[in-house]
Parts: sequence; structure tokens; C-alpha cells
Amino acid sequence: MAARRPGLWTEVALALALITLATVLLNAGVFWLLLEKSEESRRTDLALSLSTALTAQLEVEARSDDPAAGYRRVLAVYEDAGLDVDELYVVDRSMHTVASVAGEGPRTPDAGFRAAFYGREQTARLVGMIFADRSVEVTSPIAPRGDPVAALRVRLPLRGPDVPGGLTGFVLAYTVFSGVAVAVWGFSLFRRRLLKPIRTIQAGTERIARGDFGHLVLVDGARELEELCGALNTMSASLAAYRERTAEQVERLERANAELRQAQEALVRSERLAGVGRLAAGLAHEIGNPLAAVLGFVELLGQGLDDPAVERDLVERSRRELDRIHRILRQLLDYARPGTGEPEAVEPCEAIAVAVDTARHQPAFREVELVVDCPDALPPVRVERDKLHQVLVNLLLNAVDALADAPERRVVLRAAEAGGAGVEIRCEDTGPGFSAEALDRAFEPFFTTKDVGHGTGLGLATCQRVVEDAGGSIALGNRPEGGAWVAVRLPRA
Repeated sequence: MAARRPGLWTEVALALALITLATVLLNAGVFWLLLEKSEESRRTDLALSLSTALTAQLEVEARSDDPAAGYRRVLAVYEDAGLDVDELYVVDRSMHTVASVAGEGPRTPDAGFRAAFYGREQTARLVGMIFADRSVEVTSPIAPRGDPVAALRVRLPLRGPDVPGGLTGFVLAYTVFSGVAVAVWGFSLFRRRLLKPIRTIQAGTERIARGDFGHLVLVDGARELEELCGALNTMSASLAAYRERTAEQVERLERANAELRQAQEALVRSERLAGVGRLAAGLAHEIGNPLAAVLGFVELLGQGLDDPAVERDLVERSRRELDRIHRILRQLLDYARPGTGEPEAVEPCEAIAVAVDTARHQPAFREVELVVDCPDALPPVRVERDKLHQVLVNLLLNAVDALADAPERRVVLRAAEAGGAGVEIRCEDTGPGFSAEALDRAFEPFFTTKDVGHGTGLGLATCQRVVEDAGGSIALGNRPEGGAWVAVRLPRA
């Protein structure tokens, strides 16, 4: 299970906090640098002023008979003043320290002394690393008569800005104060201008998701949020219109489906009645013979035979013939009877036996070799019993019709397990087989290869619908040795 991500407010608040912290720290650094720059400027001005004042006094002493003693007297005054200096001394042109309050001159002239001795210029520069101790160094030439005879070096240390707590305290105080101010102001603005509109949009989206199509979401926010609300409202209106259209379409489809079911039932009934007609035509002769015999027996009985044994024999023969007629009519009625509409467990061999018994009364079957191959161990299948009976009788009648001009007249009806998933019932004949057109269109309603008046074209189409409604399948093809086959595969019960 994926970890739950933080909310928008948390992410934005965290991002704002990081941005605010970075901005505040940057501003604190900038302010500190400005303060430090100001301190540098102040100390530089102090060093220049001090150097200028000392140079003026030293140039007066340079005109005396003992300049070195005068230099020391002047610097001694400043030594007693307690100045915060790192270096304060005078060197002559030979780089010998003549007088010193703090520090001594270098062995060789540096840039400041070269500028003083050779350029007769006063120079000021910052000495030291940025993050280490730094100082302001001022070098001034002492030239009482125009030509420098000595040089004054003044170096004042740079101190950080005079704030409570130093750099760390200043940054911490500035960060806390600025962060609190920005956080309070940012939270108020963020909540009013972003968080509240987003929650309004979220609530409206949830209402639409729950099915309240047509609900409008209104927010007072930025242009992007208003555009988002506009798109959401457009989607809501479209969903409402789509639901209305869908409801109308569903209603029409339900009506069309009901009409289609009625039409399918009518087609099945029509094919069943057509099959009844075909069976009735074949059964007329079967019924006619026993009926004529019964009529003859009744006529003999009506003549008043005096032999009781003969009369009993005629009555028994009449009863047997009437039972035969009754059995034939019952089979015909069973075939024409509508199904129960409920699938049930049907033994394949039993269904095949009943279908063969129903169809064998056709005169065409008298000259046909009918072979039945059905193992007793087959599992039952799940289908409507009456509809399976109709399918098997239709297959047998179609097979017999295909044998009208065949030199070898044989129909094989066999059943076998279909890979453990069900049972396959296969009807084969030795006729001419299916034509290429029939193979493509055999299951189309009203397609038939028989003459007009001899077929409705609904037999295989009805069989396909019955089998597929039961969860099975039906296929057909031609045998390599000649003839056609139709296979019905039904699921286990």
C-alpha cells in the first residue's frame, strides 16, 4: 500500500517556509554586509583623518634638526591617547622604522610605501581575508619640502557591526522576526486566496462525483481558479445532459431488447411449427396405417362376431394400434411444446434417444442407416430439455434431407466428452456436404438451400441461439471423405 502523500496545504506551507527561510537568511546576510560596509567606510575615514592629521604634524617635525626625535614626540602623544590601532609607525626611505607606537615597517617597500615614496600619494586599502581579521591600512608620504623623506603607516582594525549578539544573534533575531511576520501574512493571504477556493472546488467536485450533475461551483479567486471552475461547471452540465440522453437511450434499448426477445421467441416458435409441419407430413403415413387397421377392427366388431376369442383379439389389436398412434402424437406434441425457460441437467444419451425416436417415423429414415454412438458414462449437460430436443431433431431432419440423392445414405449421431469442459454431440451424414456459400451463411436467419416451400431458413439459426443461450457453441463443416457434420458443444451441468 502506497504511503499517503501530504495535503496541498502542507506541501505549499513547507515550500513557502523554505522559500521564506532562504529569503530571510539572504536578506539578513545582505543587511549584515551593508552594516559591515558602513563600518568599513567609517573606519577608513577615521584612518584617513588620523593619517592626515599625523602627517601634518610630522612634516613640521621633519624640518627640525632632529626629525626622528620629533617623530617620536608626535607619536608618543597618540600612544597615550589609547588609540585602537594595529600599526602606527614612521619609516624613512631606507625602510628603517624611525618611530613606532605599534608594529614595525617591512624590510622591503610594499605597494603603499612605493606609492608614498615614488608617487607622493596617500593610499588606503583593506588588508586581510574576508572571513578573517581585516584592517584598514593607510600609507601617507611625509614631504615637508616636496620630496618625501619618510612615510607614515596607520592600520586600524575592522570590527563587525556593533549589534547585540554579534553576527549570529543578529541573523537569528532578524530571521525569527521576519519569519513570523511573513508566515502570518502569507498564511492569511494563502488561506483566503488559494486554500479556501480549492476547498470549495473540492467540495463541488465531490458533489458532482456523487451524481449531482448540473451543480455549479463558484469561487472568488485567481483567474486560473475561475477558469478551472468554468471547466468544471461545463463538465457538470455536459454530464447532466449526457445522463439524460443515456437514460433515454437505455429506455429505447430496453424496449428494443424486449421487442427483439419477442421476435426471437417468435422465430423459434415459427421454426418449431415448421418442424412440426415437416414431422406431421412424415407421420401422416405412420398414423394412417394403424388408424385404418383400427377402423377395420371396429367394423368387424360391429358385424357382431359370435366368437368371444376373436372379439377379444380384435379389441387387443385395436388397443395396440391406438397406443401407437397416441405415442406418435405425444412425441409430436413434445417437440412442438414451448420450453420451460429454465436450464436443467439433461443426460445426453437420453436426449439423443428421444430425438431419434421422434424423427425415425419420417418415411425418409426407412432407407437411411441411423447410427447412434453415445457412451453411458457421459456427464449431464446444462440446457433446456425441450430446446435440446428441438435442436437434435432439426439436425437429424436436415441430415436426412441432405441424403435425398446420395448413393450412400447414413446418418451418425455420436456424443463424447469435450476436453472435460462439457459434452460434444456431433451429427454426420454421407451427403454432398455444405457449399462454400452455405458454410459462410448457414447460421443466417432465413438462409436456405432448399426449394421454396421446403425450408424456412431458421433451423440452424434457431439451433445456434438455443446452444449459445445455454453457454455452448455450435460449428459445422465438411467431412474429408464426403458429407457434412454439425457439432454442438454444451457445458457440464
